[in-house]
Formats: sequence, structure tokens, C-alpha cells
Amino acid sequence: MRSHRASSTSGRIDEEVHIDALSHDGRGLARYRGKALFVEGALQGEDVKVQVTEEKRRFISARTREVVKPSAERCLPPCRHFKQCGGCSLQYWSHQGQIKGKQQIVLDQLRRFADQVPLEVNEPLLSEPYGYRYRCRLSIRWKKGHLHIGFREKSSQAICSITECPVLVEPLQALPQQLRTHLPELKAREAITHTECFLADNGVGVLLRNIRSLPDEDHRRLIRFAEDHKLQLYLQDNNGQVKCLHAPSGQNWPTYQLPKYQVELEFQPQDFTQVNWFVNRDMITRAIEWLQPKITDNVLDLFCGLGNFSLPLARKAAFVTGVEGSESSVERAKDNAKRNSLDNTAFYAADLSADLASQPWTQKQYDIVLLDPPRTGAQEVIKQMSNLLPPKVLYISCNPATLARDTGILAEQGFIIQRLSVMDMFPQTAHVESMALFVRTKK
Repeated sequence: MRSHRASSTSGRIDEEVHIDALSHDGRGLARYRGKALFVEGALQGEDVKVQVTEEKRRFISARTREVVKPSAERCLPPCRHFKQCGGCSLQYWSHQGQIKGKQQIVLDQLRRFADQVPLEVNEPLLSEPYGYRYRCRLSIRWKKGHLHIGFREKSSQAICSITECPVLVEPLQALPQQLRTHLPELKAREAITHTECFLADNGVGVLLRNIRSLPDEDHRRLIRFAEDHKLQLYLQDNNGQVKCLHAPSGQNWPTYQLPKYQVELEFQPQDFTQVNWFVNRDMITRAIEWLQPKITDNVLDLFCGLGNFSLPLARKAAFVTGVEGSESSVERAKDNAKRNSLDNTAFYAADLSADLASQPWTQKQYDIVLLDPPRTGAQEVIKQMSNLLPPKVLYISCNPATLARDTGILAEQGFIIQRLSVMDMFPQTAHVESMALFVRTKK
């Protein structure tokens, strides 16, 4: 640390802080007066001046106020809304730098918290840096008669009203402005609070969330809007129920395809689907290449969702059992299996953080287990299934911290990481996605 004035007043640290590393969430990491200092907007190797945003007993949070010595990987953010919008946080970092940095974050977490080093680190699964996002959720708010449509501002509940979003795929780019033009025409316009915009194989879709019923006149206006822009249009009421208002494709619900496996999945607009379809397809292909399922294999897919992994695996294996916490997703997975004539599948709804002893699918033996948990990880199910886990386990992670924690649990059960790969699922953001193949070397 290069000291100019040894003072910290009004939330400002008037010393140049040297960023030694990156934290697991992509912030710069330094030391200041015996505490860990986490700096938003700083890159490894940089000297920066910062504004303190929070101070705790063991750490300080801050944001970059001035970059004194920039990294060679620093670049100018191309989006005009970057400074205010909370949607992307890393546009100041080169795309290659992001990928390299995220890989290092995963490796550091595994070493630090699980004492594990992968035997093999494969090439990252790459995405285009912009124009990759197939869906987004936009907030809608009226303030003093003005309509604000956009993402939340950084560290705020306020809405950053956007006119463009370069991470969206091209067919979605015009939607914020189209909605800004047409929503004010509605009589009950303030009843609409959010929208989900998405691109499916059968067209562009918009889901409007309304907190109270819309009059018939508004329905007619919305249908005209959808007709004018060739949109699939849906309404979601305060109870979460979704209805299709207009579907020019003739199909009420959107679909996406996995051509390599001759699979088509139907979903509803509120369902979880991967936002980056390019990387999703590559992820499935790499998963199957790593697992090498045989025609005699029995596969267990935990946190299976709509069948994103289950159905391609069913093309290769003898039988696939999928388990998911959401009952509606399980019903959709069953429907998708029928849609694709895959009768070598079974799907169950179960809370995978609860006691699983009575679940029928835990009484079987499996040759392969795939885990695709949420950010909270899969520690409970891993602990409970120690005797059930086969020689190969593939873990799809969206959180390096919980991957490291769960790796420690698997290590206690005799597993090592044979292969690791980072996935560029969310360029320009701090989200870190990875996949790890575990093999059991001892019981």
C-alpha cells in the first residue's frame, strides 16, 4: 500500500490500495489496517483509491473511486447504462481477463476450502461477450407519471431505466422501448410490475406480471401490441398463474431444442431455463463426453428441472431418474419426456435438502449421478447419499464457494476431482459457472 495521507474520513480511504487478488464474487481483495478490504470495480494488480460502503469487525467493503494504476486487462464499458445499472458488473474487464479470472477464482476456492486440486483443467466453455442472453427480467415502475423500465441500480432498489442492453440477443433488443411506448396506453398500467422477455425457438415472448386484474379493454390493447410485434404474450396474476394471451406460432408455450440429441423441451415463461443457450448446448455435450454413459447405465439427475440434462442422457443410457424440488417442473419434465418419446425416464418431486430415506428413488443403484444445484449447493443430499453415490459424479456449479464446500464432503467420501471446466455462461457479470467430474478412488 502506498500511503499519501494516513487518514480515513467520510468513508474515503485516501491511500492507494494495491489489489492483491480477487474474491470469489469478483471484487478486488486487499488488506487495510489488518482487515480484508473488498473493492468493487477493481482488478488484480491495480492501485486504486476507494470509497468505503460498509465496515465490519473483520472486513471492509468499498467501491473504486479512482484507478491510479490500471491493469492491462481494464477496458472501457460499451454500455451507456453501466455506471448505474446493476445488471452487469464487469464490463470494465476484458472478456479474456474475465474467463481467466473466473477460472482462478474456482481453483483458489477449491484449494483454500477443500484442499483439492483437479487432476485436469479443461478449456473453458466460451460464449460471445455480448448478445448472448436469451431472456431477461425487467422491473416496471411508475414515478410521478413517468414509466421506468429496466434493471435495478447497483446496490439499490431504484430502477435504472434502460434504452439498450447489449448482452441481450438481437431479437430482444427492441423490447424495452416497445414496452415503454405501449404500456402507457393501458388503463390499469400501474398494475403491471415486471416483465420477463425471452427468445424461444418458436418466437419472441413477453410475460407481464400484473398484481390485479386488467380490464377487457387492456387485454385487447395488449393483443394488438403482440400482433403488431409478432410476440407471444402471457399474463401472470398475483397467485402466480400464467395464461397465454396471444401465440402467433400456434403453440401456447415456448420451446427450445437440443438438436444434437433430437430433443425439444417445452417450458412456461416463468420456468427456470438457462439464459445462455449457446453455452447450455456445449455444457450438455461436454457433460456427456465426460460421463461416457453406456446403453446399460442407470443415471440419477438431481435438481433436474425441466429435463435439460435428463432427456439428452436418456438418449444414451438405459434409464434416467430425475429429481427436482419444484412439482410444476417435474410435471413439465414428464411431459417433455413424452413429447420426445423417451419412456426410459422417471421424474420425482422431492426437497433435496430434507430427509430422503423414504424416497423410492434412493432404493436403487446408479452408475452415474449428475448434480445441478442452485447457489446454495448440494451438501444435504451428498451427505445422505454417501452409500448411493457411484464411481462417477458430475457436479454443475453456479457458486464457487458452495462447490468448494461440497467438494470437501465428497473428498471425505473418497472422491477426487478428475476434471474441471469453467463455463462462460454470464459474460460481463460476476457469476461463475463451472463443472467438475468427481471419481471415487476409495470408500
